[in-house]
Amino acid sequence: MPTPPWNQERLQALQSLREAGIDPYPHKYEITHTIHEIREIAKSRPFTAPSKEMTFIETNISTAGRIANIRPHGKASFVDIFDEGEKLQLYLRVNELGNRYDEFLRFIDRGDIVGVRGNLFYTMKGELTLLVEDYRLLSKALLDPPDWTNYTTEWRYSHRYLDFLYNPSARRSISIRFKATQTIREFLFERGFMEVETPVVQPVYGGALAKPFRTHVNALDEDWYLRISLELYLKRFIIGGFDKVFEIGKVFRNEDIDVTHNPEYTLMELYWAYADYNDLMKLTEEMISSVAVKTLGTSTVKYGSIEISLEPPFKRITMSESLSNALGLDVDSLSDAELKALMDKHGLVPRGGEYVRGLMIEKLFDKLVTPSLIQPTFITDYPLETTPLCKPHRSKPGLIERFELYIAGMELANAYTELNDPILQHKLFEDEQRRFQRGDEEAHPYDFDFVVAMSYGMPPTGGLGLGVDRLAMILTDNESIKEVIPFPMIKKTGGQQ
Repeated sequence: MPTPPWNQERLQALQSLREAGIDPYPHKYEITHTIHEIREIAKSRPFTAPSKEMTFIETNISTAGRIANIRPHGKASFVDIFDEGEKLQLYLRVNELGNRYDEFLRFIDRGDIVGVRGNLFYTMKGELTLLVEDYRLLSKALLDPPDWTNYTTEWRYSHRYLDFLYNPSARRSISIRFKATQTIREFLFERGFMEVETPVVQPVYGGALAKPFRTHVNALDEDWYLRISLELYLKRFIIGGFDKVFEIGKVFRNEDIDVTHNPEYTLMELYWAYADYNDLMKLTEEMISSVAVKTLGTSTVKYGSIEISLEPPFKRITMSESLSNALGLDVDSLSDAELKALMDKHGLVPRGGEYVRGLMIEKLFDKLVTPSLIQPTFITDYPLETTPLCKPHRSKPGLIERFELYIAGMELANAYTELNDPILQHKLFEDEQRRFQRGDEEAHPYDFDFVVAMSYGMPPTGGLGLGVDRLAMILTDNESIKEVIPFPMIKKTGGQQ
């Protein structure tokens, strides 16, 4: 194996420390205050006026952090340390440290983690500072902190731990992302939903139209799949008598990587017995608005150069109406041949290459309407052919009770009044199998066990899927999904300097 590119001067300092009987990687260090808690102390005792005398506002403070820089001035030095995104200035002098002051300058570098104990005061310029009376090296860094001017964006993604340490924007995006996830959970708990778990490795992948990742289960000598959705097992919970369930978990789709797609991403799905897609529209807009307010303090977010209001109610429009508006004519009045001509005009091919009416309408919508859906918009009432898992519309033949939520030209959520007729489910799965046999690699597989489960009786149910990563993109003003995924998928050889 190759040796990591350790800095030779840092290795020599490490050796010298060990020869002097100093452990550069101790097991533990007792702190009395985090840097954040020290900052909170300062808020209650703010700087008032310059004083030539050092006046302590708190004594015997013990804290720890990573060294950002060292500024020596003869027999005294200023050092900045940071932890959890917050910084504190240290003041080290020969007066307090004696010979250990020189040892600090000789053996400790930027990037090292130190524990310090001392007394808190304000400098004459009002800078909150800790006068260090004792210190301890807690971790010797063997590589220099990065020089960001020399590295690509892909390098950042492949070294996210450094990105989080030294890039405040990256740290903010990830912090907001996880705060939003926490808030989604709290919102659903307050409304009586139970968080459950479903299998990640499944004998039949399902719940979406996507290519799966395949794996082999040695103990069973069978090929299984990483889940592409949470749907079908959550519906088994509904069949099993759990009326309000949700899961937030990873799903895996063996597809493209681009600014809005990553093969591994986080999905929240919920299922609500005795509800329909109208109930879910109201729940969805309330949830997204609540997450924004509790995470950011506002329901208005800036995304690029535009402001987006997440305040309910969101706009509602059917797929047919939205596409008709974009075309300037009534799409329902067009013949299949006319739709095919429009497809050819825009260079489009429907899913699986099947020029059936519903799939052509869906494809034209994706091309002509989706990019214009900037403010939150529920697109409702999709063609029957777009999914085998949704209940037919109660009053519009050929359509299903489905909506998707679009914000900033991206699909964020997908919801159905769920199909609970096992005979129709059997037929629609068979239709999907025929599509697969004709070459549609994303067609939904037949899940025999799920149809059997539904045959025991599944109550009327509403189901919703929400892309957590894309919601985080909106909340953090990021145009790339990689910015809000802690460790996005990149090539093993990617991210080089």
